[in-house]
Amino acid sequence: MRGKKVDSQFLTDFISTCVMAGHATPDEISNAAQQEIDHINYEIRRIEELKIRRAKLLDVIAAFKGPTKTSKEEARILCFFQIQNPHICKYICDFIKIQPFSRDKLVGHSFSIHDLNFCIKQLLEHRVIVKVGEIFVRGECFDEYLKFVLQEG
Repeated sequence: MRGKKVDSQFLTDFISTCVMAGHATPDEISNAAQQEIDHINYEIRRIEELKIRRAKLLDVIAAFKGPTKTSKEEARILCFFQIQNPHICKYICDFIKIQPFSRDKLVGHSFSIHDLNFCIKQLLEHRVIVKVGEIFVRGECFDEYLKFVLQEG
């Protein structure tokens, strides 16, 4: 038993079951135990094969259902959370909510020009804002960014 604790109750019950089934010698009881182990191993292999088949059947279902809109939307929203300095981005978005603006209107406020430029670049990359000539306006993802990241209505 290799240092394992023996379940005396199980051992007694198994031997009793074997004796009732006509297995009286230690070899017969041992063979009955081995047969049960072999059966359990067979069932485990069968279940493993069923798990593999289940995974493939789930792939079939996914192929026919196609991609769901929610997963695309969630992926799109997740990319917004990669934008750094949300407090500066909020400042820029609050500015643009009122009216389109040029970079000159942001300069001279509480943030450095480098931080402002970095945030503008990120917002442009994620299509939260768009540059038209020298003016910045709301991008196609502006409302989503406000709603999900900045949690504004």
